[in-house]
Amino acid sequence: MKVVVFGADTDVGRETVTDLVFRGHRVSAVLTDPAQAPAEWADRVHLRVGDPLDAAVIDAAVADNEVVIDVLCAARSRRRPNLTVDATRAIVDSMAGHGRTRYIGLQPATLVDHTRYPDTWRRTARLLWQGWCPQLCREAAADFHAIASSALSWTLVRHAPLTDGPVRGVRHVGMTHRDVVGPSITRADTARFLAAQALETTYICAAPAISN
Repeated sequence: MKVVVFGADTDVGRETVTDLVFRGHRVSAVLTDPAQAPAEWADRVHLRVGDPLDAAVIDAAVADNEVVIDVLCAARSRRRPNLTVDATRAIVDSMAGHGRTRYIGLQPATLVDHTRYPDTWRRTARLLWQGWCPQLCREAAADFHAIASSALSWTLVRHAPLTDGPVRGVRHVGMTHRDVVGPSITRADTARFLAAQALETTYICAAPAISN
């Protein structure tokens, strides 16, 4: 399978690319700085260097691949507000234009604006998180609506707070407010779960929350 990873220069992005290569996929990595590419990617990963908002970079990457994995949310920064929102919309539009349908994204588990959650639960959670980290909430909600309202076969992986460390295994996958999800997950486990979705169909048009 030909897979492109946007945000490949983030910690989760690098782990995801490496795991995709291990699984035998043909991988392209979109990153802003080629120096961020590990040495083991040489001759195994097609590097596409450019700004994640550059339409030409997005179009070329989408056109040449069958599956899109977008982990740009791991690069959220106050210095570039709405980066992920604008990039997500551009990626979704490019996929529609090139007839690509499989999109796998990453969002924090705090994103609960999903039809599987009751209205009262969503309203309460939204108020709490907007008070604590309003920018993250606005961007996550905008990303979700851009993806969920599209015709894509999408999966949004919602991660518990990310930690460093080795693979421990994804122990909890929550689909509704009643599912128990733990307090953290390693970046390595998050990357493995993302990479597995390239061929997985269980979570099409769903937003599973994962933790260790």
